Amino acid sequence: MLAGVRVLDLSDESAWLAGKILAETGADVVKVEQPGGDPGRTGPYLGGVDDPERSLRWLALNTSKRGVTLDWRTANGAALLRRLAGTADVLIETAAPGTLEKHGIGWETLHRENPRLVHCSVTPFGRTGPRAAWRAHDLVVVAMGGNANMTGDADRPPVRCTMPTAYLHAGPEAAAGIGMALWSRETTGRGQLVDVSLHEIQLSTLVTGPGQQAYAPRARKRSGAVMVRTREIWRAKDGWISYGLRGGPARIANLVATVELMEENGMAPEWLRSYDWSGYNHNTLSSEEIERFEAVFGAFFATKTRRELYEQALARRIMLAPCNDAREISEQLQLRSRGLFVTVEYPELGAAFEHPDFFAKNTGPRIGIRRRAPRVGEHNAEVYGELGVDGADLEALAAAGVV
Repeated sequence: MLAGVRVLDLSDESAWLAGKILAETGADVVKVEQPGGDPGRTGPYLGGVDDPERSLRWLALNTSKRGVTLDWRTANGAALLRRLAGTADVLIETAAPGTLEKHGIGWETLHRENPRLVHCSVTPFGRTGPRAAWRAHDLVVVAMGGNANMTGDADRPPVRCTMPTAYLHAGPEAAAGIGMALWSRETTGRGQLVDVSLHEIQLSTLVTGPGQQAYAPRARKRSGAVMVRTREIWRAKDGWISYGLRGGPARIANLVATVELMEENGMAPEWLRSYDWSGYNHNTLSSEEIERFEAVFGAFFATKTRRELYEQALARRIMLAPCNDAREISEQLQLRSRGLFVTVEYPELGAAFEHPDFFAKNTGPRIGIRRRAPRVGEHNAEVYGELGVDGADLEALAAAGVV
């Protein structure tokens, strides 16, 4: 889909995913690392061996890219980057606002030299505004964006996800903005500046929160496993599931089907079997009634594994979902049947393991992994050779710490 599009990826971990998406949609993405390797090549490491080449974080989020090293903070490095940008369609960067400008490689300079260039900047708070100069890790952005405020039990500290979700939400948003800018360029002939704020993107993680705040302004509190008065997260025999005791036309049929399953397993008391669901409304139940329902449903769920409950949910059209860990996801039959996973070989590391292969399927060119993540400086000779930099010049640049 993006065949013929050249992307320079100067990003840190906060936008690696954006370049990966573009690469697996067909673009030639060149990941630019500092000499010696990207600082984000951190653990956990393949096989537990502390080696930047074995960073699982790097290997997972930089597939399908070529890789070069370049210190664009040096005069020679900045000059070389300008030459690379002159051949590119897209540049992705995550530097603090004004940093690239100090080195003569900011948006205005690169756009003047290559008017068709689409420049994407991903920063914690955007390029302008009162917080533009602030630096922030994923944890800060998730907290200031409101997500952490709503996550966890009300009587305990906020809870964050184990993965940097602010970065993983930013990647698709940045890729979408770049795609729109490329589409616009087909008409105007000119590239645009795509300004992505990690903080603003947190709005999408709040789901209906912004609308609820506009409708009824008030301070929101964390509710833990409870959603709209009733429990949403339940303990199963081997983990956790998501299931709602809420009413409404769809949910009542769901509750009836669940009670039938409980009855078949001898775990539905008589009062539950004879309950008149036609008038069920979780909003009007007393706290005692809610506790009564939760006690019997919870006792049943605790006797079954996540997979057992999910299989029954699929067969009976019950609105229930397992809270899967990575192993469960990799073994999920639906994902397996769709061929989501592909084995990527790492001969230099003596390893091979599975990656999710595609984020979408289409009837045109294939979307998916095209190559493993690059090793440090793996494509220096190849990429710089395309600019006419010969072996001797490249050796001199390496000796000077430029590449």
